[in-house]
Amino acid sequence: MKFFKFCIFCLLILAFSVKANEVKIIDLHKNKSLDQLVLETKDLSNSVIVSSDSELPESQIEKNADNNLNNETSENNISVTSENEILKSDQVTEVKSQELFDISYEKLNLYLENTSLIKSNILKKELVKIIANPDVLDQKEIETKIYLIVKKLYESGEIGKAYKLIKEIKNKNSNKEHQDYFTLIELNYLLSTFQLSEVCDLKSSLIEKNILLPLFLLEKTDVFCLTLENKLSEAKLLNSLIVESENQIDDNFQKLFNFMVSEEKEINKFEFKSSVEFKELIFLYSAMLRINELPLDEKFIEIDPLNLSIPVILSSSTDMRIRIKAANKAFYDNVLSIDSLSALYQSVDFSSKELANPIDTLLSLQNNAELTMAFYYQLANIQIFPDERLSVILDYWDFSKKAGLQKIAYSITQNIIKTFSPTSENIINAEEIILAHISNKNFDEASKWIQIFEGLDNADKLNDAKFLIDLNENNEMDTILSYLSSYDFKNNTKLDQASLESIEIILNFLNIYELINIDHSYNKIIDERLMPTYSVVKDLKKQIELQKDTSVFFLALISMNNKTWRDLHPEHLKLILEAFTVYAEGTLIKNIVLEILKDFEIIE
Repeated sequence: MKFFKFCIFCLLILAFSVKANEVKIIDLHKNKSLDQLVLETKDLSNSVIVSSDSELPESQIEKNADNNLNNETSENNISVTSENEILKSDQVTEVKSQELFDISYEKLNLYLENTSLIKSNILKKELVKIIANPDVLDQKEIETKIYLIVKKLYESGEIGKAYKLIKEIKNKNSNKEHQDYFTLIELNYLLSTFQLSEVCDLKSSLIEKNILLPLFLLEKTDVFCLTLENKLSEAKLLNSLIVESENQIDDNFQKLFNFMVSEEKEINKFEFKSSVEFKELIFLYSAMLRINELPLDEKFIEIDPLNLSIPVILSSSTDMRIRIKAANKAFYDNVLSIDSLSALYQSVDFSSKELANPIDTLLSLQNNAELTMAFYYQLANIQIFPDERLSVILDYWDFSKKAGLQKIAYSITQNIIKTFSPTSENIINAEEIILAHISNKNFDEASKWIQIFEGLDNADKLNDAKFLIDLNENNEMDTILSYLSSYDFKNNTKLDQASLESIEIILNFLNIYELINIDHSYNKIIDERLMPTYSVVKDLKKQIELQKDTSVFFLALISMNNKTWRDLHPEHLKLILEAFTVYAEGTLIKNIVLEILKDFEIIE
């Protein structure tokens, strides 16, 4: 017996040695699986913890169901973002939630309905911060207005925050229509976070109360739970009643149900309709797909990227391109760590031949940005010599910039670039390396490279880098003013007449008078950028005078709906800057100015 164990041990050592020689990985993850990396959370403000099913056996669906139903879960180890999560920002505004309920129901409804396409990330986060603030629960008229707030959060993909408010107001709203809507969100939240035991408990409670949900969601959830409990006869009977009652047959649900009750489960032959007709059922679909280890469709990311990207990432049966696409989106939404993303990239099964012939492999992947990102990452990791590794990294960054994924490439290679020293041999690539360090907030490393670069003739190229480092060190508006005062706007070929007019508004706002006399070519006499209506402008100016924070915020927001900073008419931009000087005592102004400068490509 001891000899047998010794042989097994030797074989394992040999297998590991062969693998290590075939591909040398720079940054191993200490034997942690992808699931562990995705599920663990070292910082709740930047990641989501979910209940994973990807390591369950491929057979015996009933066992899977029993395990999920019997495993006790809590709100501390499921897909729940922390209170600070995506909303955590450098500037914390003092949100005056009481003003939210000084606004009439009709006007609040108007505001929320007309802020569905906010393109400023700073203002989008501020909006969620205001309406998701627990202080709103202490206000009067909560019964009539909280419905609007919960609805806005749910429709914005913030199902976790909507769920939290609902739990707080459970007994404070007697409106039957509102209660039914809140119930729909509760059930969908539990389905989205894969809390199947809680799903089935809630379902039973709702059936006892004769609650009705749209599209037979409650009845279909009942069928799902009965199937999980192996009560197939009851499930089939109830499903037949649903089919008879539906005006339009839900093909996706029927396919999923038939798969679950089938004795021979042929995953390869299962087809899920890519065009989801009933979006209200998407969370039920995702739970049924996951429990059956069936691939999730790309539509899940598009419909609700905040809540359904993690299930897609953890679904080993889902196409790798789709999983990586979901992971990239989740990283940019701050719900997935770079360690988890790199583990997924590293799990892509590229052969030794593909890694040994990168030119041919990259040609074969030229229409697949997701797999190309993973391939470059693996290719960089297996390079033995530093100069070859750096060459791959530079190509990687160049590709990622064209693909709009540069932040990921910078972040995922940060442990590799730390191995490069700021020497005279590497100075030709210093600019890119410095920008990468700054993107990763490794300001000390960036400063070391800048010191080597300082004495060269083309050191002016690093003005942006110096500015970003200075901004990190003192975090003051003076840094922005100093940078803009020395910026050469006239020689920036990216700035057309319209852009220069907007830049002049910003400079005027910042009191940089020596630069506001920018020469304009007058190539255009009529400005195509539209102004808000007279009524909106008049009301916004009035609220600015009254210093009504919430009204100022919402009026500014609805006037910018579906517009970038570039899209704003200069007079409109001037009014918006004035508004946010008043709002929350101007605490958002610095970040807004930085966002505007990035939008105009004045800074990266």
